[in-house]
Amino acid sequence: MEFRVIWEIDIEADSPEQAVEEARAVQLRRDMPATVFEVWDHAKQKMHRIDLGASAGKLDDAELASVRAAFRQLQCAADLKPAMKNLLSVMLIFLDAKKGYSRRD
Repeated sequence: MEFRVIWEIDIEADSPEQAVEEARAVQLRRDMPATVFEVWDHAKQKMHRIDLGASAGKLDDAELASVRAAFRQLQCAADLKPAMKNLLSVMLIFLDAKKGYSRRD
């Protein structure tokens, strides 16, 4: 399969070579979100917009399951204050709803 990957940025420079060097430096900076690309799918004749940074810092399903299990275990602690138990309940509701784990009757 063949794809055309496009990344665009406007750069002020004295030459095309300098513009490319500055654009590459921007791509490599950790504090610069140069993670959005346009991808032309030749076979499907379709343009895709893909943001590689969109998932950065997010937990995967296994990590979320581990967090949920830890929260549920902490909720059962005998000496847990009611305010903390309520906070954990809210966090679990949010996590469960986000992944569709909560039951809605």
